[in-house]
Amino acid sequence: MKQLISDAGRVSFGVFDAPVDEINYKDYPLTSPMGFKWPGLLNGLKFNQFVFFGLAGPDVMAGLAVVDLKYLANAFLYVYDRKQGTVVEVNKTIVPLSRKIFIKPTPETLSCGFSLRGLSVSMQDNKISAQSKDINLDVTLDLRDTAPLRVCTRAGYKGWTFTRKTSPIRLTGTVSSKDKQFELSSPAHMGLMDWTAGFMRRETFWNWAAIASTLPDGRSLGLNLSCGVNETSFTENAFWVDGRMTKVSTVLLAFDPDNFYAPWTITSQDGKINLTFKAGRHRAENINAGIVATKFNQMMGVFNGALTTDDGETITITDCPGWTEDHYAKW
Repeated sequence: MKQLISDAGRVSFGVFDAPVDEINYKDYPLTSPMGFKWPGLLNGLKFNQFVFFGLAGPDVMAGLAVVDLKYLANAFLYVYDRKQGTVVEVNKTIVPLSRKIFIKPTPETLSCGFSLRGLSVSMQDNKISAQSKDINLDVTLDLRDTAPLRVCTRAGYKGWTFTRKTSPIRLTGTVSSKDKQFELSSPAHMGLMDWTAGFMRRETFWNWAAIASTLPDGRSLGLNLSCGVNETSFTENAFWVDGRMTKVSTVLLAFDPDNFYAPWTITSQDGKINLTFKAGRHRAENINAGIVATKFNQMMGVFNGALTTDDGETITITDCPGWTEDHYAKW
């Protein structure tokens, strides 16, 4: 599919096996729920985009995100030393948008940048790099044999959200945290990518769980589970074993909102997911800036439990590194 929006201004909803080359959001005639057509400039300002890249291995986990709200932007970068139990991070929260901050609406051809106040990020095709005072990241992705999950659903009465989840991704490179450098290579280290854009709800939330890893038998494992965003007719829930996707129905992430370090329980309605999660460390934001707000907790830890494939195979998960997240946003 070359473009998500048709010549008639209609959105294509569904789960797509084939690539979606461009999210041509400017061709969508956004209106209020009562039919008021937003002026062109305001229409563009209501379009949100974000990209998250994560990597996990036996010794290190790292996360990198760029958020483009058109009038404001946000970015963060962190490195979690799993053996030392330490996290080093840089967070550039709620900054004015400039030409140095962008995410092109081309999910199949990654092009994203952020350069402001001591943090520089570049995501171009299969190259990802980021630099700050204490962190340097330089990674090359091997996107062959990946099978991304592409989903577009309604968001509220007139909005919609498109997301492209890719996990796991083989990679090579380095990441350094202060004076310590980690050499990255697959299958020990694996990555994942979340590319999301759309006219999202003014106030929204999501719970999320993700894995990018290698099973003890040598097969690759990826997982993406979420509730709270893409659940209108379709879900963004799936896991991949050796590149083969198993689609999953709705999921429940049960946790203690007053203690994110207490065990999480993650199950799906179709019985394919039965996991627990125990956090090791986390990063958080709690910002109320009036027009925008965010309450964000991203946990880094390990999963245990079982996954059931479409073929009926039970995949046992033991201390598998990954992420969970609880996020409220107003944008």
